[in-house]
Amino acid sequence: MERESTRSWVAGLLIAVGVLVILERAGWLVGIGSWLWGLAFLAGGGLFIGIYVRDRRQWWALFPGFALAGLAAAVLLSSNGGALFLALLGLAFALVYAGDRQRWWAIIPAGTLATLALVAWTQTRWPGTNSGWLFFGGLAATFAALLAQPPERRQRWAVYPALGLAAVALLTLLSSRTGPIVVAAVAIVVGVALLFRAGLPSSGRGPRRGRPS
Repeated sequence: MERESTRSWVAGLLIAVGVLVILERAGWLVGIGSWLWGLAFLAGGGLFIGIYVRDRRQWWALFPGFALAGLAAAVLLSSNGGALFLALLGLAFALVYAGDRQRWWAIIPAGTLATLALVAWTQTRWPGTNSGWLFFGGLAATFAALLAQPPERRQRWAVYPALGLAAVALLTLLSSRTGPIVVAAVAIVVGVALLFRAGLPSSGRGPRRGRPS
């Protein structure tokens, strides 16, 4: 019964898309076509996400669901739509991993898409900014996340791309105009934190004294 209901929703969505295409070609959607397309994509995304919510075994539905939701965001939010589209695709992979931690491979596309979304948002917010270091740093953090898994799922090979990408990110940051300032600021913050930690009284009751003879 549930499968028949899903088919009915999919059929209704396809009919709605077909009607929209015909109306747009006929010139009857001037000025409101983009909004209608955005709502249609949003409804389609909600349909597939609903399939996953009802049955967590249908994790494949997350990909078309969040892809359609991302298209809706790209249509309705022209300024940051691209970044939101990439972020939603990354969220789909993150939910695949959250549903079953054995799918560690989903961390890689999730982190990559999240990094691309952050870079796209940065370029929209501050045009002309050198965000290469952000891209390589995000990829390094993605592979580092594979090393943070429990021992039975830890991917030890990920240390090599993580270190390599981190080195490239640092070199890219230092070669940018504001890179040395950022590195200097981080060094100052870390130094102050270490001094503050060194000045704190040691926890506990202090060193144990030997027993009197």
